[in-house]
Amino acid sequence: MAFGRFDGGIGLRAVFAAMLALASTFAAAPATFAYIGPSYLRSEGVAGDARPADFAGWVRAESNYWTQRPELQEIRGIRDNKNDLLFTGPQAPAQGPNMLAISISKASPSLEPLMALCRSGNTIPAMTYAESSELARHPQEHGPAPRDVPAFYQYALRQVQLACPVVPGAPEQAFAIHFAAIDWLNYRPQPAPRPITAAPALTWPGHTSGARRTFAISWFAAAVDASLGQCPRMNTKPSEADYYALLPRDAAARERAQRGAGGGIGPDLMAFRGPDRMHVTLMPGIVSDPGNVAPHSAAAPGFDLDLRDGIDNQLFTVEGCVEGLRRRGFLPMIFNEGRAVGRPTALLEVSGIDDPQNDDEVFVTFLYSTDPLRRSPAKTVLGDYTFRVAADPAFTQDFARFRGRIVNGVLTTEPAEKLHVHEVTAIETTIWKPRLRIQFLPDGRMKGLIGGYLDWRRRFTWQVFRASDYENTIGMQAPALYNALKRAADGLADPLTGELNGISAAFDIEGVPAFTPNEGTAQ
Repeated sequence: MAFGRFDGGIGLRAVFAAMLALASTFAAAPATFAYIGPSYLRSEGVAGDARPADFAGWVRAESNYWTQRPELQEIRGIRDNKNDLLFTGPQAPAQGPNMLAISISKASPSLEPLMALCRSGNTIPAMTYAESSELARHPQEHGPAPRDVPAFYQYALRQVQLACPVVPGAPEQAFAIHFAAIDWLNYRPQPAPRPITAAPALTWPGHTSGARRTFAISWFAAAVDASLGQCPRMNTKPSEADYYALLPRDAAARERAQRGAGGGIGPDLMAFRGPDRMHVTLMPGIVSDPGNVAPHSAAAPGFDLDLRDGIDNQLFTVEGCVEGLRRRGFLPMIFNEGRAVGRPTALLEVSGIDDPQNDDEVFVTFLYSTDPLRRSPAKTVLGDYTFRVAADPAFTQDFARFRGRIVNGVLTTEPAEKLHVHEVTAIETTIWKPRLRIQFLPDGRMKGLIGGYLDWRRRFTWQVFRASDYENTIGMQAPALYNALKRAADGLADPLTGELNGISAAFDIEGVPAFTPNEGTAQ
């Protein structure tokens, strides 16, 4: 299967101007980002269905956000180097009054008693809420949590009033929990992200016998292109009709009149198209699923990850007809443009090569350098430069090594535990149970695939990191992608509940020949 090469044609100034425009769309505070995954609510008289022993009897929620009109976090790495070794604490307000929004699955047995409590209109003296400290963390951070950070933050919400607007056909029910005061029970508000550190994952260099080849990664993006005609139609961004759909008729009429002809709905407003103007990209299950257009293809790039005689790349079925996520879409292009000049540079080293055509044992090591890639005036990434291997713990924590073999000139590896791919101005990508297939090209470059599983909840967080800005720019609807990802999940089963938190995926990878300091001469 042939794929076109990235030529970097959009230009750095245009790229970072676009990124700065996205980052500046929203005000700085209060800030939040998508929390997708389990959190837990306890209320007197409501029997919950939560499975973890620590939250037995609590009600499980599927997503949340704090404050009535949350704004979005900054994209780190645009104005200066991104620092991964940070730990951002809770997004919860330090004091009340305020609001917490949560969504509950309509299949939950706890839903009816909670709805009855809401409809009563009574003030609830107290509710207790718990959210994962890892899921509540800024998505661009990477590294271990400080020792005093609990697995779940817990809060007491005082003098609570509930609102529960119903949307027929929505898979989840929205609740607005308005509280007069909040007590932090097991943590304390942090004025700024906390610095952390991390230990190296492995030593370098590794295997020393045989030949060695090193490549600087020039392209990394999801492999969601199989053929030019794979899409019966493309997914589309939300429309003006979607914005007005859940507004009361008189309110919609007034707003249309105020806007006048051609007024349009900007992305700062479009995200608030849920019931009672709730935030749909942060709680995408609270409206009806608009449906996600899937590709039609007899083949797809990827691996047989579960050894059941078929390609496992469910991400292809979700993203293959989203224009801005395909090979030449907005996000892959802009992120790889940043990769070409940013920090860090990913390095792939193949060592222990006794025969470049057939070798029963070679080793593939994934490394990082803080030296940037070099490019020609035509923006082609240049090969044969030397890159110093990073000593920064932000990157050494993610060095990874694979055992592989070469058959007829194609290198394949056994799966490893995980591979973390750093980005310059994007959300970090962790691939679980990864494996590689690499082809060495006659001109000295390499191309290949990385396959494995993604946490689909984290993938969604990346897709909506700029809320309706990304819906508009990428060409998708957050509720459609959320539901499609959840349906397509096929791995990383939760050991307690059996819930599938992973989605199979494949990523295109390309690289140019390179050296590390003990190979050749630095340039």
